[in-house]
Amino acid sequence: MVTRFSKFHNIPELANLLASVADFHKTDKENDIPDYDGYEDAVVEKTKDFKEYLEEISKRASAVRNGSVKRTEDNMLKITTDGRKAALDMRLVDVNKPFTCQSKAFLCAQNIFDIYSRTMNEKAAQIVFCDTSTPKDGFNMYHEMKEILVGMGVNKEEIAFIHDAESESEKRKLFNKVCKGEVRVIMGSTFKLGTGVNVQQRLVALHHLDVPWRPSDMVQREGRILRQGNQNSKVWLYRYTTKGSFDAYSWQLLENKQRMITSILSGCANERNCSDVDDTVLSYAEVKALAIGNGLIKKRVEVANELARTRLLQTQHIRMRQYMEAELLKMPAKLMRLQEEIEKNTKDMEFYKAQDEEYTLEERRELRDIIYKGVMNNLLMDEEREICTYKGFRVVLPKNMLSNGEFVYLCANGKHYVEMGTTRAGSLERLDNFLASFEKRLEKLEAEKEALIKREADMKKELEKEGYADMIESLEKELREIDKELGVGMDE
Repeated sequence: MVTRFSKFHNIPELANLLASVADFHKTDKENDIPDYDGYEDAVVEKTKDFKEYLEEISKRASAVRNGSVKRTEDNMLKITTDGRKAALDMRLVDVNKPFTCQSKAFLCAQNIFDIYSRTMNEKAAQIVFCDTSTPKDGFNMYHEMKEILVGMGVNKEEIAFIHDAESESEKRKLFNKVCKGEVRVIMGSTFKLGTGVNVQQRLVALHHLDVPWRPSDMVQREGRILRQGNQNSKVWLYRYTTKGSFDAYSWQLLENKQRMITSILSGCANERNCSDVDDTVLSYAEVKALAIGNGLIKKRVEVANELARTRLLQTQHIRMRQYMEAELLKMPAKLMRLQEEIEKNTKDMEFYKAQDEEYTLEERRELRDIIYKGVMNNLLMDEEREICTYKGFRVVLPKNMLSNGEFVYLCANGKHYVEMGTTRAGSLERLDNFLASFEKRLEKLEAEKEALIKREADMKKELEKEGYADMIESLEKELREIDKELGVGMDE
């Protein structure tokens, strides 16, 4: 048994938590980053040997599925690894297979040599990434690429492997040669050549021979060329795919991971759950479909993703309907209370304006002291107490106060909350300021009423909208038809 991280939950909360401690800055042309017109996709056609090997892969998958082979002898992880190797070059799974021009190594070498020849005067450099089949004894992609390039006419001194530079000083010397144009082609893995490597000065093209598992690996790879300090204003990014192989699934897998990561970093994540498939092993049916080169796999992933998204929208739609229906039931009572508040404030404003009572300085001092002492001594009283009258309004102390100096009520037609302080001089000033602000409060209450009426109309209009049930039904039907063709969930 192997325990590993499986899923992300509560993605919106995760995005908010991350945004509270991190800032993200995107690169753009203003930062002197070289431009590129998308990816250059180079597709390698299937050879006869490759087709035969895929049939073998299919049989192995069936054997694992049927339980006719022990997990220690063969399993889906091993099948997936062998499928990825075969997609890179058949000789990685069978060294006796012959050389063929229908291979990633030859197609990549052709593109490298074409750019090498066209940029001879500029001494432009190129970088090749390959995580599988690194330099070692026996057949490997690195030495194969070098032999082909030398055969085409590239000086072998201008081709270098990052694996040959073992110490930091040797790496610095190698990187310096690339920046000077003395090394025109440098090959390496993401781990050794992807992070913290500054060789961008003359880089004009990057080649992805294989597919990494993580989006961060792609970012690190392409960060070597899409970088400040590159003297080339335009560069080329090549991706190599073997038709009908595991490459299609690998790129789709990478895309799905990146979509989730981008959602989190942009703060636009809506889905609540997302699987982490860093150690993905292909399902039985998908392996078989890929093994025979079935182009429906990509379509299935797209339809399944769209179905998941639509189901999420339908769930949100239902929840929103339930919320709005509950709110609409409360709306008449809210509007009634608000209207009563408006009427009471209107009457109290007119009542206040009709007052002509004047206070002498001594009377004001006496009222100030009464209010101040009442507020400061109003602790844990069992009931409200009226302590005086000011400009026709009863000044009432609230009950059950745990601390003094908080607030009082001014009562006439309505009961108005007035915050108080702990200073004697400010007691009457706060009451005066409150009584002088009736018009502003009425404006605010009228605005709240209009907003409430508008919200009620908007919610009723929103409730008239149809959900996504028809779209879900259509997508489910399409997915069932694709699965039927792929044999997903069906016995042999």
